Amino acid sequence: MAPRHGTDDGPRLPDDVKERAMDEAPVGITMTDPTRSDNPLVYVNDAFERITGYAREDVLGQNCRFLQGPETADERVDEMRRAIEAGESTVVELRNYRADGEPFWNEVKIAPIRDDDGDVRYFVGFQRDVTERTRSELAVRRERSNLEHVLDRVDGLLSDVTEAVVNAESREAIERQVCERLAAVETYVLAWIGDVDLADDIVRPRAWAGDAGDVRTADLAVARDDAESPVVRALDEGRVALGDGETGVPGSLASVGGVAAVPLRYRGTTYGVLVVYAREADALNERETAVLESLGRTVATALNAHESRRLAAADQVVSVAFDVRDRELFVVDLAARFPGTLTYRGEVYREEAPVLFFTADADADRVLAAAEASPEVEAATVVGGGDDTPLFEFRLPASSFPDDLVARGVRIEGISAADGGARVELELPMGVDTRSVVERFRERYDDVELVRYRETERPPTTERDFVAAVEDRLTERQHAALKRAYLSGYYDATRTATGDELAAAMDISRATFHQHLRAAERKVFAAIFDRDT
Repeated sequence: MAPRHGTDDGPRLPDDVKERAMDEAPVGITMTDPTRSDNPLVYVNDAFERITGYAREDVLGQNCRFLQGPETADERVDEMRRAIEAGESTVVELRNYRADGEPFWNEVKIAPIRDDDGDVRYFVGFQRDVTERTRSELAVRRERSNLEHVLDRVDGLLSDVTEAVVNAESREAIERQVCERLAAVETYVLAWIGDVDLADDIVRPRAWAGDAGDVRTADLAVARDDAESPVVRALDEGRVALGDGETGVPGSLASVGGVAAVPLRYRGTTYGVLVVYAREADALNERETAVLESLGRTVATALNAHESRRLAAADQVVSVAFDVRDRELFVVDLAARFPGTLTYRGEVYREEAPVLFFTADADADRVLAAAEASPEVEAATVVGGGDDTPLFEFRLPASSFPDDLVARGVRIEGISAADGGARVELELPMGVDTRSVVERFRERYDDVELVRYRETERPPTTERDFVAAVEDRLTERQHAALKRAYLSGYYDATRTATGDELAAAMDISRATFHQHLRAAERKVFAAIFDRDT
């Protein structure tokens, strides 16, 4: 039955050994005879019976097409047919069916066996059940497709909302634009943004849009103590909360399958809650929740930026100062670990974590060692200053007190720490609830004393006033050096003038020119970054 193996000069395996090896092989093996009508099976091994569930005596003499079914791809079958007709090898993966009708994925490799004259005498086939591998590959492809779908939704919706709110002139306009954009999405019936009305302890809508029948804004309000409502859960838990067609949905709201409530939070401050109602219950799946989370962060960031601009423009401010001796405040802890004084110089944000700058009239190594031992300091570095008063940067956790203050529109005026205590001076725009800030500070730290509360007028400064104030700080030579450098292209990406040329134009040495230029730059930067200088 089987073709001969080996050579005339070499040893040959006995036919019974070869057939036993094929019978006991771990993969399905078949042989067909293409010289006979319909290319029937003439051999199958034990593994083929296990894989397909068909007994040997039931399939010998038949074509392999009995493994095919309704979901077998025609193009794969055609590929095998063409290979057989051409006397060539091929590998295909196709959906076959076992004897009990259960589908499985079958990796089939076929190859011709030729006689001594080169004519195809048999086709040998190898079958391997690759169902688990194929399912895993399909799952990966589906997940990739779902991810691409989510990214498209996120990019599209966020771009649409961002475009809508970026030019909005008020908080009311931002909220209205967001609701209108969401209500225009086919998935949603209605969208609203609300906040807690402290007088009535109710989450009340401030803006809403949609076409959901005869619904009034009063119908959408939610009692703050309604623990089952997704609106309340979103505010309490700080994450997206879902509800079905009944939970958290007013009775007058028709055609709703589910509801999602999204907290609008930015750096620990909640600006309200965004609530959307979906037509279908399964619309608010994991992918849609990811889209809404991203949208919530975008809206909260826009609201924070608007509030920050509004508060920064306030003419009236409140100045408060605290004396703090609680070592939970990091500067108090540092000041208790070494002799000397820490003085606040400013702050920046790096990857949403506050970085505060301080000078210290102490040995730099001792300050760094104290910072390393302090639980509230994530990292400390010397970034400048002289040997007598080095400048340090202290990186703090995102939940630290500067982040809490900035989110509330509060500006740090100054911090001075020594001998295990600190004086913290803050400036609040008049629109900020001063009592809540004071109470928040006292909640965070023990042993706090309010030592100053003063309301003052902040005189408006025009651009001309600012420029005049900067120029007043500069000497004639510093002003000349800075203006020549700017006008000559010294600061351009492709510098068109050198320090030597500018120094020669002023009839001074290159070192003197750079001394004047650096002094002028420092004064300009001080006017911008260090208003108290």
